[in-house]
Amino acid sequence: MSNLSTVERVKIEKLLEMGGGYVLNLSNSALQRFVAESVNLDVYDEKYLHASGSKANRLRALWEKEPNSTVGKLISDLLEYWRTQKILSDSEITNSEQSLFDECSKISSRLTQQDIIESSFSRNIGNLIKGTQKISILLISADPTNASRLRIGEELREIQEKLQLARLRDKFNLEQRMSVRPTDLSQALLDISPHIVHFSGHGTSSGSLCFENKMGEIHPIPPNALSDLFEQFSSQVNCVILNACYSEIQAQAIAKHINHVIGMSQAISDDAAIAFGIGFYQALGGGRSIEEAYKLGCVQISLHGIPENLIPVITSR
Repeated sequence: MSNLSTVERVKIEKLLEMGGGYVLNLSNSALQRFVAESVNLDVYDEKYLHASGSKANRLRALWEKEPNSTVGKLISDLLEYWRTQKILSDSEITNSEQSLFDECSKISSRLTQQDIIESSFSRNIGNLIKGTQKISILLISADPTNASRLRIGEELREIQEKLQLARLRDKFNLEQRMSVRPTDLSQALLDISPHIVHFSGHGTSSGSLCFENKMGEIHPIPPNALSDLFEQFSSQVNCVILNACYSEIQAQAIAKHINHVIGMSQAISDDAAIAFGIGFYQALGGGRSIEEAYKLGCVQISLHGIPENLIPVITSR
């Protein structure tokens, strides 16, 4: 899925004259051929059928479903087609059109560059697996006494078991910290220097994560505070998993500094949270990238017959 913003979409759609369901002067067959030559996809595949099924709506569906690299390449080629048509028809490119074209080109470049960053991170994990350095994982949890009880122990046990059974089990070093207070987290980050940080616990609808105070009760930490903390460790932490309700808000804040952050878009059940952890670490233990591990975590929720597979959301920097 690409991360085109609404404003970016508006700019691109204006230049490509997508009002009324069209895409420039391309016919149905011409658009199908163009997309196939550009990114080797059939824009008339059933999965791109959206709303009226017009050319513009199919292109919008493709942008929604395909990764940054694919969308960036297709947009770049469409921009080049737009400019070529202007030249061939002897039409003058106005200053406003040139300005819009330049902005759309920057959007295309951003999407392509974002994919390079994500691919680089995947290679970094791969290099760690292939090399002598181990991947360090820090599992932290909090289950305050004045909150509903969670099956955190079961989740951590499943994660540990899946890594112990993994083909590449010798490549991972797993550390756990339970009943975590705010100072415990910063100390663990300093002591362990983890590549991956996994939090299990409660989250609030405002996006705060529930750590524990000295009495073992809820100590909420807002998104900006954790974001500031992880900024200090951005050179060592590559991925953060927040297995807590409503943690997508935290994930988006932390993702300003960390390559990949996984959070939950709404409340998530214990069963779904555990299933996601199982799938994620099975994939990681098999040498897969963070992105692939995230996807397998979501699939594992579905395999357990739990209708919550869309709740985990990955945010990339």
